[in-house]
Amino acid sequence: MNSLQASAKEALQKLQDGNARFVDGDRCIDTYLSHTRLDEHIAGQAPCAIVPGCSDSRVPIKIIFDAGLGDLFVIRVAGNIVAPSLIGSIELAAENFGPRLVIVMGHADAVFRRAAGA
Repeated sequence: MNSLQASAKEALQKLQDGNARFVDGDRCIDTYLSHTRLDEHIAGQAPCAIVPGCSDSRVPIKIIFDAGLGDLFVIRVAGNIVAPSLIGSIELAAENFGPRLVIVMGHADAVFRRAAGA
């Protein structure tokens, strides 16, 4: 999906659909194969959303949204703190790549403890 054509509502729907596929264990084959289309991204990038989130390896942002190469502009920082560099990265992506949606990802360690049966 080209971000210049995607409204925030369309981008959000794409992320919700991707997350539903992830939860159901039914990820899209295009996601797996997106790296084979590198030539589509040589001229630039057009992510549909900006997603700042924590660096925690248990929260793989592109995977949980079933997103492929070039679909998301992901910014990860430990603790997901709001630092000038994070704001600057969001501004850079918004100004240069055109996504209309910013999704701020957070998580709680309790979710991982429940999932592991602890």
